[in-house]
Amino acid sequence: MVQWKQASASFALKYALLGGLLLCGASLTVTACLNAASRESKPAASGEADADRRAPVIVKAETAGTHAVEVTFSEKLNPFVAADVKLVAAAGSWYELNPKLTRFLTVEHVQTRTNERNQTVAVFTVSDRFHPDGSLVVPESRDPAKLKLLTDGYDTGIREANVKQADRLLTWQLDHGGWYKNMQAQYARPWNGTEKRSDLTTKSGVEIGEIDNGATTSEMVFLSIMYDQTKDDRYKQAVRKAIGFLLTMQYASGGWPQVYPARGNYSDEVTFNDNAMTRVMETLRLVAEAKYPFDTDIVDSAIRRRAPAALDRGLDYILKSQIVADGKLTGWCGQHDPVTYAPRQGRPYEHPSVYSAETAAVVQYLMSVPNPPEAVSATVKGALEWLEAARVKGMKYDTRTPIGSNFVADAGSSVWYRFYEIGTNLPVFSGRDGVIKRNLLDIEDERRNGYSWGGTWPAPLLRTAAATGYYENRVYVQTVGGESLSASKQSLPFGQLVKIVGGVRPE
Repeated sequence: MVQWKQASASFALKYALLGGLLLCGASLTVTACLNAASRESKPAASGEADADRRAPVIVKAETAGTHAVEVTFSEKLNPFVAADVKLVAAAGSWYELNPKLTRFLTVEHVQTRTNERNQTVAVFTVSDRFHPDGSLVVPESRDPAKLKLLTDGYDTGIREANVKQADRLLTWQLDHGGWYKNMQAQYARPWNGTEKRSDLTTKSGVEIGEIDNGATTSEMVFLSIMYDQTKDDRYKQAVRKAIGFLLTMQYASGGWPQVYPARGNYSDEVTFNDNAMTRVMETLRLVAEAKYPFDTDIVDSAIRRRAPAALDRGLDYILKSQIVADGKLTGWCGQHDPVTYAPRQGRPYEHPSVYSAETAAVVQYLMSVPNPPEAVSATVKGALEWLEAARVKGMKYDTRTPIGSNFVADAGSSVWYRFYEIGTNLPVFSGRDGVIKRNLLDIEDERRNGYSWGGTWPAPLLRTAAATGYYENRVYVQTVGGESLSASKQSLPFGQLVKIVGGVRPE
């Protein structure tokens, strides 16, 4: 039986505990947790002698104050060589899904002791500072080029050109505060005062705004940057109006439709397609947390107070709309019903199904949520497991093939279908006639080659989740040498990676 409501709290907690995401995911990578569980559950072939042959590993890494990290090993090491361990910070931003573990912290002092379990504990003192949760204190970037949400090429790096672009965008803003999508050519000139500012209107003639393809959020971010640089009040008022548009269009259930006001078709459904809803939530998080470029008086206190509640409702909608098939949490469709949470039809060839690309984007957002409720761990675990199960090994998607299907055998590759039938994980292909096919060759050439039916969208997420988990501003303990030895003369395994979490802070 297929259902769309969120599993019960106890069911969610059970999944999270089973996956180790609540018990050890905060301090270890997913892979390390699974490996540790395997070591603990495997029966010893020869009792204590077998245990003695195990390589010592890091079992815990947590802060011990603002400038210290306490690393606990699985047993006593003699000798312990501090150079075998490095503290490395992720230099990459989360949207890249590449942690870039290239910044090594400078260790000023190392002190060791043996705890009550006869384990070596090494305390590394560093010049860098840690937050209570174990993340690194880093200056906030104010470089527009590093903003993920600035995607439409408005920022040229030249102030005069940017001011002209910002002024043009003001003329195209719709009366309710939004902008329409894919209008970059028109936005290169001012609105003439009479032409349509949107390709869509309601039955009563109201021009419709969009959040699809970065619409509205891109303009908001750019105008916020320009307000920071110029203090032009017109930019501030336009951004406040745009934030009001986003808050107004949110459904009571927490989801965001693709368009506002309502169009009367699939665009009115809650829209994960093309990352529309998660992009809005990423923007509002910057607003709520007063992060650049929304860290000025461009956002008033009333709006700042409303944004967190909108984010909470959005998160609640995400959790409740996750598709459950045969008792297992899977992913999300491109569109969901704003009231029942059920997956809904998009365009004729976009059937109610589990979307691989959008599921990966939703999980990427969820993994970045600060201090998430416990149910988020279960949601993430279920979706990651579904994405791994949906992987098609030995196949790649290549639209350059001169004839035949775009899915081509390739022993070293993996691919994901765009759409999966709920409950069976069979691929869903469809032409403009809306008839579901299992073979891509059975739909017309225009849709077969004019739409992305396969890709590797989840691959970077799965790779990162297994290696580091959420890494932005996080620090890891990494084993890089083998001079430290256990009583049985076993050395530390090369390349173990353990995330540092917040520990007890000295009074």
